[in-house]
Amino acid sequence: MKETIYTIPVNEAFEKPCECPMCNLENRFENDRVNYYLGPSLMEPENRIETNETGFCAKHFKQMYDTRANRLGLGLILHTHLHEQNQKLDRLAHGAAAQNAEPAKKSFFASLKSGGDNAKTAESLLTYLEELESGCCICRDLVKTMERYCEVITHLYFSEKDFRNRFDSGLGFCMPHFGMLLRAGKKNLSGARQEEFLGALIRMQLSNLKRIEGEVEWFTQKFDYRNQDADWGNSRDAVPRSIEKLTGLSGLGQ
Repeated sequence: MKETIYTIPVNEAFEKPCECPMCNLENRFENDRVNYYLGPSLMEPENRIETNETGFCAKHFKQMYDTRANRLGLGLILHTHLHEQNQKLDRLAHGAAAQNAEPAKKSFFASLKSGGDNAKTAESLLTYLEELESGCCICRDLVKTMERYCEVITHLYFSEKDFRNRFDSGLGFCMPHFGMLLRAGKKNLSGARQEEFLGALIRMQLSNLKRIEGEVEWFTQKFDYRNQDADWGNSRDAVPRSIEKLTGLSGLGQ
């Protein structure tokens, strides 16, 4: 596989041992997209239409805010997004009320059975809010990109010996990305190659979970006065590494 915009970051992520190279890939992509939406995207009408409609999730709005790089740009994004949402919610609220207005001659009990205007309006609003909640621009791009990275990993594992060695000698992955790679192995490989990749992945992950269990155990034992002069080994930062091993990116220690 020739070096591409996907293979280059994958190779770079596996150059240095870490608890989860996939987390590094995810973090790098998110930072790039945050900077893009706070920069060049502001001048692209199609992107502004998209961000007005979908906005961002809480995590990525926070990342944009925490950059403190372009408060004006973030303010513009928020203003036009809020304007778009106010218009849509207003149309849904008043449109549903108008469509659901009960004829005056309808019986009281029939009205109760069919539900009032506010209940129907609420149903329309809930449907829209569920769509909005899952519509983050960065989350959508992240899912597609991580799937592509997984395809690259399963390919490089059999096409590049150096990459395979780095993969096999790594420190494993966080649990969410371990699951992602298991799914990728089943999807992208078949036959003997599928068995080989999945077997290597599972063995490496289980081995490294035992390793980090031992490291966090030694962290707790260091609080025993009898061990106060003993070497910390790799356990000094075992708590944040264990959390990230279990959950993925957490921002601990940043």
